[in-house]
Amino acid sequence: MMPSLRTARVTLVCLTASALTVFLAGDVRCQEAAPGPLDGAWKLLEQKNGDSQDYQKPAEGTEMIKYVAGGRFIWTVAQGGKLIAAAGGKYKVDKDKYSETIEYTAGEGQESLVGKTFDFTWKLDGKNWLHVGTIKVNNQDIKIDEKWERCTK
Repeated sequence: MMPSLRTARVTLVCLTASALTVFLAGDVRCQEAAPGPLDGAWKLLEQKNGDSQDYQKPAEGTEMIKYVAGGRFIWTVAQGGKLIAAAGGKYKVDKDKYSETIEYTAGEGQESLVGKTFDFTWKLDGKNWLHVGTIKVNNQDIKIDEKWERCTK
């Protein structure tokens, strides 16, 4: 009797995993078909945000990665092997304008970003993506000036 109960549990787990895979794959199919110039994985090299006059590299042990593909994006901030912040949603590219609409967040203090659209000007410089804009957080305008490097193998 035990082996058949164990087999039933394994079968149920496999069916659930298969169903989730099919369900999640359905979301991928609704994305844009043609890859855009920014599609890929990007690592933040340095930033000059707010009133800062100089570019600053992320703190030691901190890594910010942005994934852009098919009209969707997600950025993550990890520190010491732990995810400390993230946000994602939809993006659009129109000539030199890049816009992100945040649909979900993770991490302390990120909730106020949900539902907001942020506009940036962008350009590619070799394997680097430069983007500049102003975001409004808690009724305060914050200048964003970031340099990202395309991730390669």
